[in-house]
Amino acid sequence: MATETDDAIRASGLRRTVPRGVVAAALRRHPGHHTVGDIQGFIAQDSPEAAGIARSSVYRALESLERAGLVVSVRTSLEEAQFEWEGPHAHHHLICDGCGHVTQVELDAAAALEREVQQQHGFSMQVRHLALRGRCGACREEEGDAG
Repeated sequence: MATETDDAIRASGLRRTVPRGVVAAALRRHPGHHTVGDIQGFIAQDSPEAAGIARSSVYRALESLERAGLVVSVRTSLEEAQFEWEGPHAHHHLICDGCGHVTQVELDAAAALEREVQQQHGFSMQVRHLALRGRCGACREEEGDAG
């Protein structure tokens, strides 16, 4: 019996494989940003029969799911990739280069950027996922740069 996750994989044009299915299902069941280690833990917890999937297979599944637009990744200040299931709504991230914290935000400015690019360059785009790097308030305060 096909699940919504399997249907999403097939609708993206990908073939549904066991690694793609369990990785996608783990990300859908556990919203937010997760490392490959986190994802492997979710698979072991949620699908014990699939717990033996090699780390390289998880990476390949994530790469193909990301290319298909089903998963997005962000890199923290430590350059550790974190992955999440791409929902139907645009969302953006603020990534702190100090502590590595990732905050999901909605930015009205993204729609303005889409309009500006269309008007100035005739290029139609959708800003569905944007990662902005900088320093969070706590790190700036710690560094004495609260202004």
